[in-house]
Amino acid sequence: MTLLMQPSDSINLDSYATPNLELERQGWGVPDPADWIVDSKFRQTDGRRRISTLYKRFNRHYLAIRRQHRQRSLPEQVIDLSFIEREPREIRDDRLWLWALAVMCLLAPSLVYYLTPYLPLWGAPPVALGLLMMAMAWRGRTHDYQYLALHTDTVVFTVDGRLPEQSKVTAFIEELGAAIDTAQKSLPEGRARIPLAVTEMRRLCQAGIITDDDYEAAKGRWFSPSALD
Repeated sequence: MTLLMQPSDSINLDSYATPNLELERQGWGVPDPADWIVDSKFRQTDGRRRISTLYKRFNRHYLAIRRQHRQRSLPEQVIDLSFIEREPREIRDDRLWLWALAVMCLLAPSLVYYLTPYLPLWGAPPVALGLLMMAMAWRGRTHDYQYLALHTDTVVFTVDGRLPEQSKVTAFIEELGAAIDTAQKSLPEGRARIPLAVTEMRRLCQAGIITDDDYEAAKGRWFSPSALD
């Protein structure tokens, strides 16, 4: 089966299900740990969730992510930044609706006290509930930067935008962006990029970084005609 893009440009889709070994990049595989040259490290520690994450960029365009939950170390993930979108997707939830409910709980007794010369006994529970909701809103807020696989909507890894502080996170995001720019300059143009990207998506799937469904969706996006635009 062949999909025609232009009279002189075609992609053989016979290997659509699983790219064969001919699609592997020569010399572009993930280096052995003994050959890693570490460029930088960035650690995030969430004391409330008891999760520590270490981001280690090595050999210019690879990123190793190691997480530790309580006393258990999770498998290390290695990502080739060549196939990551330059700009992350920012997701922020400040739980504003919970803050609004908390303020209403606090204002209700105050309003009654303002209209009447005494504070009714039922005023204490709403105040306590309001304070509790404020604590929940503060602890439940999230601010994440989601990095997507190139030309897909698949989230490959996430950086917490709150830890350790916003300025350090911003500097790390900028560092990743520069590394991604440099890495993607070495990628071939046009349809020659497709088998390389699909092979990397397959590696991420086999490593458990993305799901089988994510891999199939990414493969479909790369084999679509718009992938060559």
